[in-house]
Amino acid sequence: MKRSALVMVSGLGLLAPAVASAQEASVVEGPGYAVGEGSVIHPTLGAEVGFTDNVFYAQRLPNRSGLLRLLAEFSLAAKEVEDDPVDPLLVEDGELESEPVTAKRKLDYRLGGGLRYDEYLTTQDWVRAQRTLGMDLKGHVTANPEGEIAFTASNDFTRDTRPTNFEAGLGEQNNRIINHLGLTLRYQPGGRQIGGELRWQNQIDVFENGDSSFANRMINSFGLRGDWRLFPYTKFFAELNYAFVGGLGSNDLGGMAYKQSAQPIRGGVGIQTVITELFTVKAHLGWAYASYSAGEGYNAPDLGAELGYRYAPTGRVVGSYTWEHRDSINANYYRDHHLGGRVDQQLGARLLATANVDLILRGYRGITPALGAPSRDDLVVSLGARGSYVLKDTFALVAQWRTDVDQTDYVSMFEGSVDDPSYVRTEITAGVRAAF
Repeated sequence: MKRSALVMVSGLGLLAPAVASAQEASVVEGPGYAVGEGSVIHPTLGAEVGFTDNVFYAQRLPNRSGLLRLLAEFSLAAKEVEDDPVDPLLVEDGELESEPVTAKRKLDYRLGGGLRYDEYLTTQDWVRAQRTLGMDLKGHVTANPEGEIAFTASNDFTRDTRPTNFEAGLGEQNNRIINHLGLTLRYQPGGRQIGGELRWQNQIDVFENGDSSFANRMINSFGLRGDWRLFPYTKFFAELNYAFVGGLGSNDLGGMAYKQSAQPIRGGVGIQTVITELFTVKAHLGWAYASYSAGEGYNAPDLGAELGYRYAPTGRVVGSYTWEHRDSINANYYRDHHLGGRVDQQLGARLLATANVDLILRGYRGITPALGAPSRDDLVVSLGARGSYVLKDTFALVAQWRTDVDQTDYVSMFEGSVDDPSYVRTEITAGVRAAF
């Protein structure tokens, strides 16, 4: 248990500050295969080779290794509803009693996801033992999507797999299962100028390693949201959320409760608008409050803004800032000042390049005394670039570079030595995608 707690301490900068999805969207999609009369499945296969200079996200004794990554992705979607063909002769002769009515879809759905297998190409047994199989499955189904009252059910399942820091034994990993379930009832009267929704969301975080089960948690939240489309390209919204947070299972570490319970409340207003054909703006302003059963809580603003500028017909840059407080699996909560930037540029008809930079000032508060000091402050930086070249409509070459930096003031003692979980890690990969 002592070692598992130390893994959690070192992983504080690992689990939460990731700023890019582990499962990137496919750059190509094939024609797919019909499944019955109303569905089409789109499979995609991929392979990459590459290199990382820090397998274990460690500051001292980082291990370098080659990488082999295999990917299998799929999406299953409803076919587009097409109107019945109209005889042009009837139109010319004026024999149609009324204009053709566009068919309305009664059910809209899309399922998708993928598997990602990572193999470490090295002679070091303890590194090869970190081979992982990640999983990401998403789906939603909406009944009566074009009616005044629509109902949506969605689910997002992720198996997050990463090598642990040096405290773990040979082959030990801290793989994490994250599941989001959501139900939404939406009212959208004719004209779509106003709308509202009532939603319930459930999130479960579970570690596969039983020694880390003390960190399991569950969050249930209830929300109300209203939308008002004042102009064709301007929408205002207001929302309110009330949640229940708590440990899941034993929730015990060294005779103390690891995850404290809370009932966070947050609400606010926002706007999404297109100022011109070149500028887009998103902004929100609100307040968030949570008092935990033990340790520090928060009572602070919740705000953010995003500005997009299309500097060329095929190029766009986006800058954003958020200040938020959220429940943390490693502490009561974390506080972020997050600055982000992204550039998307298409070069010719087949090459798409993307670059991003993220700077996060992160503070963890309410860390359990069983782990150490109650607070931690990190500087997290992520730099990345991705390029894809489409050789055919169903075949593409891809390349990606990413560097993550986490510098923290949080240290602990392990077997008589100081453990500083700060790290710098770079990963470079290149490969192919084939869609069917």
